[in-house]
Parts: sequence; C-alpha cells; structure tokens
Amino acid sequence: MSHFIFKGLLGIGALNGIPARKTDSQSGLCEFFDTWTWSLWSKNAVLANEDGWVLQQGGETFRAAAGREIPKFAEDFPEGSLRERLKDVTDIRALRKTASVRLEREVHEYQDGSGKPLVRLSLCRIAPARSKRVRTTLVEIKPARGGRLLAGKLAAALISAGCQAKHENLVQESYKLCKVRPAPYSVKLRPAFAPETHARTVLLEIFGTLLSLARWNEVGIIQDIDTEFLHDYRVALRKLRSVTGQMKGVFPEKLAASWKQKIGVLCRETNTLRDHDVHLLSRRRLENMLPPNLRGGLDLFFEELKTGREAEAKRVADFLRSDDYKNRVTSLQREWTSLPAMEDNPNSARPIREVAGERILKRFRRIRKTGKSITPETPDSDIHSLRIDCKKMRYLLECFGHLFPLGTVDPLARKLSKLQNLLGRYNDTSLQQEYLLRQAAKHVETGNAGLCLSLGALIGALRQEHAALRTRLLSTLERFTSGTNAQRASSLGREHEK
Repeated sequence: MSHFIFKGLLGIGALNGIPARKTDSQSGLCEFFDTWTWSLWSKNAVLANEDGWVLQQGGETFRAAAGREIPKFAEDFPEGSLRERLKDVTDIRALRKTASVRLEREVHEYQDGSGKPLVRLSLCRIAPARSKRVRTTLVEIKPARGGRLLAGKLAAALISAGCQAKHENLVQESYKLCKVRPAPYSVKLRPAFAPETHARTVLLEIFGTLLSLARWNEVGIIQDIDTEFLHDYRVALRKLRSVTGQMKGVFPEKLAASWKQKIGVLCRETNTLRDHDVHLLSRRRLENMLPPNLRGGLDLFFEELKTGREAEAKRVADFLRSDDYKNRVTSLQREWTSLPAMEDNPNSARPIREVAGERILKRFRRIRKTGKSITPETPDSDIHSLRIDCKKMRYLLECFGHLFPLGTVDPLARKLSKLQNLLGRYNDTSLQQEYLLRQAAKHVETGNAGLCLSLGALIGALRQEHAALRTRLLSTLERFTSGTNAQRASSLGREHEK
C-alpha cells in the first residue's frame, strides 16, 4: 500500500489516461477529537466524527453511531468496542474538538479485461471547515491480487504529476491545515541537566518547571473540565513542596521552610474539592461492593456529595482567579529569581547527583526502618506516615532518577510503585470508613433508615477490604526493603564515590 500527499485539486484523469471506474463518492464535515492533554495523539490513536464515530489505533478501527449530543467522556459513548478502547486511551479525561475539516471522498477501481478488480484508489480532498477551496488531497493505493504492477504504474504517474510520497495521515494533514499543533503533556518531569551541575542551579530550574506544570492546569480547574486537572495541579505542587523540604543544605534552612509553607497553603486550598472528587469517582466501585437491593440507598449520599462538590469547585475557582492567589504565586517566583548568585550553604555547589543520591538513600532507609516496626496491630496513622515517605522517595526518583543507571533506578521505581499503589488503596479504605461513619451518624438523626443501612453495609465491606490489604501490604513492604532492592538504593548513595 502506498500513500501520496497532494496540494491542490487532483483530477483522476491526470493519471496518464489509465482507465478507472468510480465506485463511491461522498462529501461532508469531519471533526477530530482529543483530550486536553492529547492522550490520543500521544498513543497514535485518532477519534473522528464523520456521520458516526470512528476510532483508529494500531491498525484497528472501531465504530459507533453518533447521537444528538457530543460525548464529553469515553463512558458517554454507546456501549461497545469503541467505548472500551477509548476508555483505555483517555482514562477519565474529557474530550474536546481539536479540528474541523470538509472532506470530499472518491473511490476508483481499476480492473483487468475481464472486470476483475486490480487496484483501488481512494482520494480524500481536504479543506478547512470554513472554506470550500481544497488545500490538500490524500491518495491511497491498495492493490488486490495481481494488481501490484498496475499499482506501481499508478504511483509512477502520480509522481510524474508532481506528487510526493509521504507518511502523513488524514488527522496530521487536517491539523496542518487548521494550524493545530498537538503538544503532549505530562506531569512527569523530563529534566536534561548533567550530573555535575550544581544542586542549586538544578533545583531552581525544577522549581520553575513544577510551578509552571501546576499553573497549566488552572484553567481546567476553573472551567471544571475534568477532575484530572485538579489532580495534576496538586501532584505538581506536592512534588514541589516535597523536593523543597528534602534537599537539605542547598538553600538557607529558614528560606526553604518558608517556601514549603507557602506551597502547602496552596495545596490545602484544594483538599476538600479533591476529597469530593475521590468519593464521587469511586461511586461505581462502592456500589458494586453492596448487594443490588442496598445500592439505591446510596443515591442521596452521592447527590449530597455532588452538591457539596459544586459549591467547593466554585470556591476553588474563585480562589484561583483571585489577586491573593496570583500574588502568592508571583511572590514565590520573585524569591527564586532574586536569590543571590550563590549562598554559603554546604550543598549549593555540590554536584546534583551526589546530593540526590544521598537523599534517595536516606529516604529508603527511613522506609525500611519504619517497615520493620509495622505489625498487624500498627495504627493506620503510622502506615499513612510510611505512605508519605514512599511518595517523597518517588518524587526524588522522578526528579533525579535520570542521573543514575537505568538498570538501578527503573527496577527500584517499579517496585516502589507497586508498594505505593497498595498503600494508596489502604489509605483510601481507611479514610472512606471514617467519612462514611460520620455520614451515617449525621443521617441517623434524619431518620433515613435506607441510607444508614447502605452506609453500614458499605463500611463493613470496606473493613474487610482494608484487612486484606494490610496482609498484602506487609509482604510487599518486606520485598521492597530487602535483597537486591536494598543494594540498588545503597548504590545510588555511593554513586559519587565511583
């Protein structure tokens, strides 16, 4: 199969008079969709609406009928393979229209003397939606059995007409015409500094990058596009706060403590909204933990959550728009950019790999020490502290892992991720039990027996899950802090000695 890109309107008669029969012709509007973070583009997938939904990825094509309203999330599409694949690609991110073009499609068939199809030639003429003038024509040549020779002649005729063979597809050409420039986004850092760079220089660059990542998400939070904007905003700020506090001796202690406190204030402003999001996002999972006859009792609970979330979302949006918020952010940026050339701090001018390796090893040792003290009777608050330590170590690995051998960092990060996932689920089930107990107590006074019964059953189910997770957690923690993993962490702290 060959692809060709054309500029201007191509007439099929231009192909050196080789006879063809038109088998199909249609025209209409085609709209492309992606998430705000270009999830589809980054995974080589295309979602288009052209008299119905079409999702293409990895050589596979999935279709679904178009409804009256444009779906916002993958779960809003009709049940079927398209929705399931789209869920895998976009997760819970909202979709938006990225480009709109007008297409004129034609299919021409080339046959032998007996009428047997040899080659199918498909033309797709593309124009911006607000223009009728064709700007680009895509041509696709598909030979059937016995049609390769003719396909070669057609390709040669196209090239003789001044066409160039390229690899752009329909969405790529459409984005070019509409001047759309996909920019895949990730909350993960992609640092590019050398291991010998002064720690102070590196940290100031990371501070600026993380704050920019957080601020990129502000519009999505204010417009309430999807819950991941808030999640990513918080991750970037938590990472910034964590690195600021962990990299001791690079900046004056009082100054670093002040920065950490200011970042913490910004994080806390969104705590309640995130709590509401977490509860609402877990609705299906929580309902499935109950027998069918008890699930309806939770309707009022989730309706109240939704109402509370709407009020909290408005409050957070107002805060992000406020002069107070803007002044806080500007103050941080001004402090970073106005620092003296080099303070007299023990780690300021040390190579970043030395400082980062020591901090990663120290955090690992703390996790190992805490892990050895955990028993089946350890309070959840102590396990939550362990979770915080694991987060801090992960943030260090994400910011500075590229400074060390991949064979050391990647296995360590993977095992840490598994441990963190368990700790996260364990913490969620603990917090959910506490929250549901408070809600049940509140509704006992209102006399809503159905809701109280459902909440009670849900608390019991969460308690069982919580206990099972603790058993798994202890064994996973033991594997993470011993053997080869301990050697890997130790090697990071000794890296500067080599």
